[in-house]
Amino acid sequence: MNEWSAVPHGKILLATDLSGRSDRALDRAVQLANTWQVELHVVHVLEESSTLPDSRGLPSWRWPPDMAAVVERQIREDIYGPCPELRIHIEEGPVLSSILKVVAREKPDLVVVGGRRPEPFGDLGKTIDELFRRCPASVLVVKRRPHGPYRKVVVGDDFTPEARHGLEVAVRRFPEAEFALMHAHEIAYGRLFLNSSLSEAFGEMERATIRESLAGAAIPDDIRGRINTLIEHGAPEAMLSSYVREKAADLTVIGAYERGRLFHAVVKGKGPRIVQAVPGDVLVVRPERERDAG
Repeated sequence: MNEWSAVPHGKILLATDLSGRSDRALDRAVQLANTWQVELHVVHVLEESSTLPDSRGLPSWRWPPDMAAVVERQIREDIYGPCPELRIHIEEGPVLSSILKVVAREKPDLVVVGGRRPEPFGDLGKTIDELFRRCPASVLVVKRRPHGPYRKVVVGDDFTPEARHGLEVAVRRFPEAEFALMHAHEIAYGRLFLNSSLSEAFGEMERATIRESLAGAAIPDDIRGRINTLIEHGAPEAMLSSYVREKAADLTVIGAYERGRLFHAVVKGKGPRIVQAVPGDVLVVRPERERDAG
């Protein structure tokens, strides 16, 4: 397999609650699985075992349904078009731990979930938030109905190895997309930069830093040459959200920090805030060494 093929090594796992929100995630997961030619695993969790009435003496058409069979049938009926490599898992128990159990067993490269579009900073729900924090695989939160492959991708860059890895993964998986690389941060003492010469010097330093960051990424030169670099002064979640709205970007990519890392404790919540705030789909890329350890 070519190093820069869009096809990842591994599987996709979709977690669905069979809601309309999950239908969008299902459509996107099917599209990605067919594009990458990988297995699609779909997991649905039955939170409580159903207590079925005694069916003895009843005709067969009045027997209580096998809930697992009903769920599997609905999943298959909700899939439009072919999906050759489909595997369905019906689990019972707490939702989060059941999903993580399937993740640990199947070891997917990517976990796909459906998320509500924020109004404007809505809660994605405890399960998705905890999945973001604890899942060893990269997580794609789908908020919009897919209309073909991702065409415009914006990648958040805070000049860390995790952010660079996020860019590398995005390019490897979506090589035909139009890319923007954005570094956004709030200036603690903004009034100091009212001085035009100081502001220009600081701006040039920022531009040089993001150029160096892009140059250090392991991506093909032809793609590197068409990536638009952006420096924005403001909260990352606000700047990324504005870009998605104004430029119609259909995917935002951020790198996740390693769990247990001191710096992650300092910036705790930045990733979840971005996932909640951005009005489009968000891909949270896990570091390779973290995934291997998970």
